[in-house]
Formats: sequence, structure tokens, C-alpha cells
Amino acid sequence: MPPEFDAEAHARATAAAIGLPVDPRHLPGVVQNLRLASRMAAMVEAMPLTPADEAAPVFVAGREPPR
Repeated sequence: MPPEFDAEAHARATAAAIGLPVDPRHLPGVVQNLRLASRMAAMVEAMPLTPADEAAPVFVAGREPPR
């Protein structure tokens, strides 16, 4: 089992890596949103896929869909 996601450490490290200053007053909201995104991603990853599950076709604006 992977280690628990540390949203605060991730926020701090990512901000530092890209040179983004994060106001300490904003950090709790950033962390809350990262935790929510992590929970949503876990739900998507937990969905079992079968060989019948295929990726959607590529949408190209202005092109008629195949029939």
C-alpha cells in the first residue's frame, strides 16, 4: 500500500519547485483542495476496467463523426 498523501508537503515542494510564492494564509485552502483532488483521483483509480472498456475517440472540431 502506498504511503498516505501528504498534501501540505506536496504543496510546499511543488510551489518551491516552480518558484511560486504561497501566502501562509492561503496554504490551508491549497492543502484542502489537494486532499479533495487526491480523494477524487483515488475513486477514479479504483474503478475496475475490462478489455471492453475503450478510450473515447478523438474529437476534432468541424469533422463529421464516423458512421
